[in-house]
Amino acid sequence: MISRRAFTLIELLMVIAIIAILAAMLLPVLGRAKDKAYGVNCISNLRQWGITWRLYADDNNDSFMDGATFNGEEMTWPRGVWVLSFTNDINRKPALLLCPKAVDRRGSGDVETHVPLDSPNAVDNGGPTTAYDFPINDPIETNRLLIASYGLNIWVYNPSTNNIQGRDAELHWRKYGNAPAPSVTPLFLDSAWRGGGPGETDLPPGFNGEFTGLIPEMNDFAMFRHAKGVNILYFDSSVRNTRAKDLWQLTWHKNWDQNLVSQAVTFPDWMN
Repeated sequence: MISRRAFTLIELLMVIAIIAILAAMLLPVLGRAKDKAYGVNCISNLRQWGITWRLYADDNNDSFMDGATFNGEEMTWPRGVWVLSFTNDINRKPALLLCPKAVDRRGSGDVETHVPLDSPNAVDNGGPTTAYDFPINDPIETNRLLIASYGLNIWVYNPSTNNIQGRDAELHWRKYGNAPAPSVTPLFLDSAWRGGGPGETDLPPGFNGEFTGLIPEMNDFAMFRHAKGVNILYFDSSVRNTRAKDLWQLTWHKNWDQNLVSQAVTFPDWMN
C-alpha cells in the first residue's frame, strides 16, 4: 500500500507565501505590459486619424475648417467643431475617438475617480485615464453626447476673423503646407478636452490630471497618460510619444517664441 502524506500547515503556508511573492513580482510586469499595449493601440488610432485629417485637407484646398461654424451655423464650442466634420466616420468607428487608456469618465471632486460613461456624477472634462464629452448636436439642445479622449491643437483652424474666442487669427496654421517644421507641429493628440490653443507662457499643471478650466490651455495636454507624456499626431503624419514637459518645445502656432518659454515656465517636480 502506498502511503500518502498530507501537507503540513507550515508547508501549505510556505506554498502560499511563494505564490504571493511571485504574484507581487509579476503584477507590475503585467501592468506595464498592459500599459504598453494601450500605448500601441493609441498610436494606431492616431495614425488612422492622420489619414482622416489628410483626406479632409485634400478635399478642402489643403485647409482646415474655420473652427467657428458648421453648415452655416455658429457653434458655441469652437474647440470641438472639428468633430462635426467627421461625424459619419465616427459613427462607423466610434472607438477612434477614445484612447484605450482613457475610456472612463472623471468624477467630480476627485481626479482619481472613474465613473461610468453615463453616470450623472461625471464631469465634462477628462484626465490621464478619463474621457470628456461633446454635446454633438450643438447648437440644438440635446442629451446625446459623444465621449472622447483626443483633442485638436486649435491653432490649426482657418478662421475668417478673430472668431475663435479672441485669438489672433494670424497665428493659426490654416493649411498643412504652412507649417515649416511639420515634424514638431502638433495636430491631434491625447487630451483632457476637445482642443486647446497653448501659449508660450502657459504654466504647467500642479499635478498629473489637474484641470483648472479652459485656461491655461496647455493643461489640456500636459499629463502622464502614456509613460511620462502623451501620444501626438504631428503635421508630417508621424505619431510619437512626447514627454509632458517637452510640449513647450513644440511649435503650436506660427509665431511660437521659445525665448518666452524659457523666461516664464518652471516645471514642477512631478513632471521630471
